[in-house]
Amino acid sequence: MKISIALVMASLALRPALAAGEETSGNLPPLATDLWKASGGDNWSKIKEIDFNFVVEQDGKQLFIAQHRWNLAAGTDTVQWKDKLGKEHDVMANLTNPAKEGEEKDAFARWVNDSYWLLAPLKIRDQGVKVEAGGPKDLNGASVETIKLSFENVGLTPTDRYVLYIDPQTKLPKAWDYIPQSGNGMQATWEKFQNFGGLNLATEHNFNGKSIKLTDIKVTASP
Repeated sequence: MKISIALVMASLALRPALAAGEETSGNLPPLATDLWKASGGDNWSKIKEIDFNFVVEQDGKQLFIAQHRWNLAAGTDTVQWKDKLGKEHDVMANLTNPAKEGEEKDAFARWVNDSYWLLAPLKIRDQGVKVEAGGPKDLNGASVETIKLSFENVGLTPTDRYVLYIDPQTKLPKAWDYIPQSGNGMQATWEKFQNFGGLNLATEHNFNGKSIKLTDIKVTASP
């Protein structure tokens, strides 16, 4: 995985209309099921649209922003961002049949990366995701439980692995480790959870002196 400020992680491709990963639900460790439920998994099938901004900051300065208008029913995400050369992009990505080149490919990569920072705990039941209980660990002096994630031939970077540190009280993640097949990994926090349309989402992640903030989140759900 290539790590950059603009595209910090390109993780597995989240399928846009999956009804809460029902194919693999029977194989999850109990802690993973608790995580999924605490994150609002029972409400996932009701979600129709998600709007959000993916913002990277350092020392209070905004380094990058991507704006997403994700229509789950249509299987599209309209992404607005500015590249390193200052060119502005406003592109609709087809999430069910991604483009293999050009701006639409870039928009799809942005969706994969940015939506995973937003929704990773809700995607642990997706087909191709391998989930293992990791046992108790210490995280900054606090005892937490862990879950290990790996992937089978899915997404843009299937060789990447993650370890999620789960709060034993809330069953929500406090942090995760990103472990690439080669190169340096990183640990990022999961903070400032809020409820949006029945989903409990972390709105801030901190790592290596930088912050990822998920802002202007709007979740539209059916009754």
